[in-house]
Amino acid sequence: MIFKGYIDESYGSDKNIFALSCIVAAGKDWSEIERKWKLHLNAKNKSLAKQGRPLITRYHASDCSSRHGEYEGWTHDERDTFVKGLFLIFKQVPTFTFVFDVQFNELCETFPEYADDPLGAAYFWLTKFLMLTISRDFKTFNPHNRVIKITLFHDRTSGNSDYDETILRSFNSLINDDTFTGREMFTTIAPLSWKDCVALQPADLLAFENFKQAQAKLEARDSRKSFKALLDMDNFGIHSKTLNKIAMEKLKEMIENARRIKTEESAVV
Repeated sequence: MIFKGYIDESYGSDKNIFALSCIVAAGKDWSEIERKWKLHLNAKNKSLAKQGRPLITRYHASDCSSRHGEYEGWTHDERDTFVKGLFLIFKQVPTFTFVFDVQFNELCETFPEYADDPLGAAYFWLTKFLMLTISRDFKTFNPHNRVIKITLFHDRTSGNSDYDETILRSFNSLINDDTFTGREMFTTIAPLSWKDCVALQPADLLAFENFKQAQAKLEARDSRKSFKALLDMDNFGIHSKTLNKIAMEKLKEMIENARRIKTEESAVV
């Protein structure tokens, strides 16, 4: 079974919270998602053209939410109707969806070696955690033990090409770790530009919604209506988790223990 996963991130200018999303689907299902996504954008552009208004080139979560950039002049109702149409695509096509968020300060307290580069820490450790979670879930929902291969793509880190290398280093660290039982599932990971890949737009939507949800929880505010709408949709499965300090310390301990056991076993042999 061949799957593709598309990854995108979202974080604020204060670099307080970092969110990472990944949508995994079979190749044929991605073709359907992209087809429906393009149709929805084209329909909106036809409506805008009839009104003599500027067209949009893509869905961009932060601009759409704030009604800035290409979305300047849109009403709240217009924006919400447009986004709800995108939500329906997730309901129509089967996907495996993963979204995680973390606070930079807790991340760097757990991994102090990244104190001077919290963004690098977020890309490295959340990529790793993402792969571990995908592997675990796919094993759980694969009762017939079919061979599964997953190729991952992520949005190119704009202006920070070194973080493309960080993501690749995280990927390779797990693939080359023989204590990671899911490493045979993953074939490769590669950066893409949103200009060349429609599939990154759904990942952008989910990363942004999870980022805003994490902000709301931190500030003790109610969840956004849009996030509630996602969770309430039938047939839309989403694995959402906040990586607090306790969770990250457990992850760190799990990785270190696995390596220690493997080293001890090798020494005995």
